[in-house]
Order: sequence, then structure tokens, then C-alpha cells
Amino acid sequence: MTQLVTATLSSKGQITLPKAAREVLGLKTAGELVGFLVDSEAHKVELTRLRVVPEAPDFTEEEYRKLLRLRKERGGKTFRSSKAFLDHLKKP
Repeated sequence: MTQLVTATLSSKGQITLPKAAREVLGLKTAGELVGFLVDSEAHKVELTRLRVVPEAPDFTEEEYRKLLRLRKERGGKTFRSSKAFLDHLKKP
């Protein structure tokens, strides 16, 4: 079913995506990405939901195993930065 849904443009050039459009796209939480396919010749804009797929996992299997072992060590370990943490994981 096709229906016309409207939104008002703000002074900053922003609109609120109408609920009907959010429901069709399956948008439920703040921060989800929306893409616009712009056809300037036809004066047409198509709205689509974007799903970001990471290129690589955050940790290698080896790093993950070391992380799990660290969790079980007595006293645990803290790091001042994520770089320090990753450097620690890469130690033999």
C-alpha cells in the first residue's frame, strides 16, 4: 500500500522522519543510519535503512582467549587506554 506522509522542514533544514516511514524501514532506536538515494534529474529522493557490517572482528581468536584468561587471574588487571590493553594482549 502506498500512502503520502508529510513532514515539515525546520529553519535548519531538518525534518522528523514520520512514524509510518520509521515503521516501514524498521527503525526503532536513536543512532540508526538512514541513507538517501538522490536522483537530481528526476527530482526524486529514495529513503533506505543502512546496516553497517564491521570489516573485521574487534579481537582475533588469540586475543580473545588471552582476554578470557586475564579475567580469571587473581587481582585482575587494569589499563589506562585501549592501546595499552591491546599491547598487553599481543604479548606472548
